[in-house]
Amino acid sequence: MARRLRWTLAAAGLTATVLTTAVVITASTRHVTTMAAAQPLPPPSSSAAEPPTSATPTPTPTTPTTPATPLPDPAAVADDVADAVDAASKGTKVGLEVYDTKTGKTLALTDAETPFYTASVVKLLIALDSLYDDGTWQVPEGSTADDLTDMIAGSDDAIASKLWEADGGTAIVGRMADLIGLSHTIEPTDPGEWGMTKMSPSDVVTTYRYLTDTVPDATAQPLLTAMADARQPADDGYPQYFGIPDGLPGATWEIKQGWMILRSALVLNTTGLVDSRYVVVLMTQQPAATSSAKGRAAVTAGVKALAPALAAWTAD
Repeated sequence: MARRLRWTLAAAGLTATVLTTAVVITASTRHVTTMAAAQPLPPPSSSAAEPPTSATPTPTPTTPTTPATPLPDPAAVADDVADAVDAASKGTKVGLEVYDTKTGKTLALTDAETPFYTASVVKLLIALDSLYDDGTWQVPEGSTADDLTDMIAGSDDAIASKLWEADGGTAIVGRMADLIGLSHTIEPTDPGEWGMTKMSPSDVVTTYRYLTDTVPDATAQPLLTAMADARQPADDGYPQYFGIPDGLPGATWEIKQGWMILRSALVLNTTGLVDSRYVVVLMTQQPAATSSAKGRAAVTAGVKALAPALAAWTAD
């Protein structure tokens, strides 16, 4: 706020000195000091004094400040996602991790180190293992490139089974866990059931980071392109746009989804790289009686609950 200024009638710097017997009065614009009482004398002639001047004080400019909008609280975001899933499908077990590749920060966590059934998400490990040979990364070409595209974009189970058997089955999981540095990844107890592999959300995030940061571009790009071209429906006819695609309209993504019906649970997972920045992994095990349509809607509701936080983090 500008300070209100008071100005004396005398001009700035003007000093009038009046002398009488034993009387001195000194006046200035800053202070007045009276040394003794005095009789008034006639005012000085006009030639001896300058007329008083006046000035309009100039306010000091101020810059308005806008308080910074606080970023979403990671714990609250995680709760919102889990609550949205559970509201749509009661009794669902939820695992979540959201990682920002731009800042290197983990933005939301819920049971991120708990292993969940992967279903087709394990095809990421199968694909990477098929392209890694004795310390050397191969560039997919010809029929190999076609097979990997179908396995990732179309989530083709037959190709996954072929590569699983040809490359050592459960040994694939162990090799990739060692290579990538996965801490909560478990081989399936039935060697023939690759979809029963378990990975934690944090291990899936680590796999995406390894794919984008460590695997050579010539090897990684065909896989990322296939993930960006995920087919709707998948090759087995399953609608695979639940979660990230349906929950984040307008976003770009490279995804690998997973779905599997067990006697004990409905497994539905949505995982991917969003807007070339965020790794989003939402894994669920829903009650066995849950319909696939209801289950997919629950996963999509969870991702929709995440959308405002992603927008806020992006705008920051």
